[in-house]
Amino acid sequence: MQKSKLEQRTFRLEEHLFALKSSSFKNFKKIYKDLLNLREEILSLNSNLPSKKSQSVLGRSLDSIDSVEKKISHLENEIGDNLTRLAKSYQRFKTDFKQTEDERRTFKTLYELSTTIYSETDINILLDSVVDSLLDLFSSEKALLEIFNQERASIFSIAKDKEKKSLDEYEDKTKALITENAYSTGNPVCMTNILEREPDEDKDELSDSVKSVLCVPLKSKENVLGTIYLENTEKNFAFSSEDADLLVSLAERIALAVENNLLLSELKQSHEKLLEDLREKFKFDEIIGNSPQMVEILKTVADVADTDATVLIEGESGTGKEILARAIHFNSSRSKKPFVTINCAAIPETLLESELFGYEKGAFTGATQRKPGKFEIANGGTIFLDEIGEMSSLLQVKILRFLQSYEFEPLGSNRVKRSDIRIIAATNKDLLLMVKFGRFREDLYYRVNVINLKLPPLRERRLDIAPLAESFTRKFSEKLEKTIEGIDTEALNLLARYDFPGNVRELENIIERAVILAKSTLITKDDFPKNILNGSGDESKVEVPKNYQELKILRKKVVQEVEKKFIKNILEKNYNNISKAAKEANMHRMELQRLLKKYRQMSSQ
Repeated sequence: MQKSKLEQRTFRLEEHLFALKSSSFKNFKKIYKDLLNLREEILSLNSNLPSKKSQSVLGRSLDSIDSVEKKISHLENEIGDNLTRLAKSYQRFKTDFKQTEDERRTFKTLYELSTTIYSETDINILLDSVVDSLLDLFSSEKALLEIFNQERASIFSIAKDKEKKSLDEYEDKTKALITENAYSTGNPVCMTNILEREPDEDKDELSDSVKSVLCVPLKSKENVLGTIYLENTEKNFAFSSEDADLLVSLAERIALAVENNLLLSELKQSHEKLLEDLREKFKFDEIIGNSPQMVEILKTVADVADTDATVLIEGESGTGKEILARAIHFNSSRSKKPFVTINCAAIPETLLESELFGYEKGAFTGATQRKPGKFEIANGGTIFLDEIGEMSSLLQVKILRFLQSYEFEPLGSNRVKRSDIRIIAATNKDLLLMVKFGRFREDLYYRVNVINLKLPPLRERRLDIAPLAESFTRKFSEKLEKTIEGIDTEALNLLARYDFPGNVRELENIIERAVILAKSTLITKDDFPKNILNGSGDESKVEVPKNYQELKILRKKVVQEVEKKFIKNILEKNYNNISKAAKEANMHRMELQRLLKKYRQMSSQ
């Protein structure tokens, strides 16, 4: 592991201290040696000089040398003392630094563990991360985390060594007794100097080993879910009471996370079981999705399918409203009768009435023969009025009259006909808002909105993206006679992050394109269009400007595009009523008119 800057500086300081100490004593030895040589020379001179005066001078020289030696000795002792004090200060600093580094690593591990506990929804990943963190926090050689069911059978068990390698088998009598005690009493167990005898492979005899053990129960309130067991066989190592307190505190939080994960797993299983039961009982083969939203919708469909209640299905374009309408029809007593679809937005207003009610021969120019309408064709069955919000006010009145009496008159006929049909309507607009602005009849709204089903967009039920994508892959592989086994993980992750403005229909088109372009047995990200790769709904990718001038131009274009979309959306939402649009946008009416005028002029240029 790479050393931190502080560790590198500490190492350099230690080198400098050693160099200073060794160099100082080396220099002192050299001075002593020179002084000794000088003393010997003076003494040899003193023996050869007869003059008392000369001997006196040499004597004073010797006294000076003695004085210098004393000063050097004092200085040497003083430097030695200072170096000793500096070395002690350094050792204290080194100890404090190690403690600080240990605390920093501990806090980091605790933070990562807390993040995992409160965010991870996959119980296997949660328990695996917990065991890794406990090995680091408590310097354990082995760690075992077990979750039990009510019959005391282990349902989850993760054991690892200090290298964080999984232990396939981790059984011994001591561990079993200690974990049983912690689980049954609900109290922590902390034991040191446990003597065990184990076979010694080298000597073919038993050898003694001592270990320290810490085991705590995983308790959620008074319910014991499992145990955490830690073990260390290092010499002079012992788990402390502080370790036990910390592990007990962590175990409470881990137990809560485990309990929440188990409840979530049970909820998922119940959803899957309910969905499986619904699919077995009803013909929901075309409706793919395991998300909670879809399960609730299918439950409602199962409840209302075999009734004559009028149903209104609301949802964005491409969410599968027609498929849901078919599911309602084919799971009702009318399933053997016709299911007739009519798109109110695709047929011109002048022709829609004749499509619905039919006409007699000669009813208008070109009516050379009688033609039955959809209401007559669907007799005994179901009629699906898609995009009912696009109907004109006049036609809304006629539909309302039919719903009141189930009688109608074909164009050009005075004879009243009766039709026993069930109406299922669908819209991608907010009909209640349209009622508020007088765009849709209130009495008709309440007639068709007996049972309301809101289909969520695909971006709000991302759990359904993968099963839908896999289903479309199988469908188009068979259709195009290609051997595509599935979608690789990276490509699925890209799909899961995409917002799908076109919903399920867009996903279906993307998969069809990918199956056509796929070069291998798996669909990869290279088979997707660019808008999936950059995560936006726009095929174009914004280029990074090369200079400030280009940046200003790009900024102006972006602002203009955002303003245009804002004006379009706010006006569409308020049916081009400028006063209401300005009020909702929290801006002055004149300001909205100014923006509108600006972009109308830009469009005409």
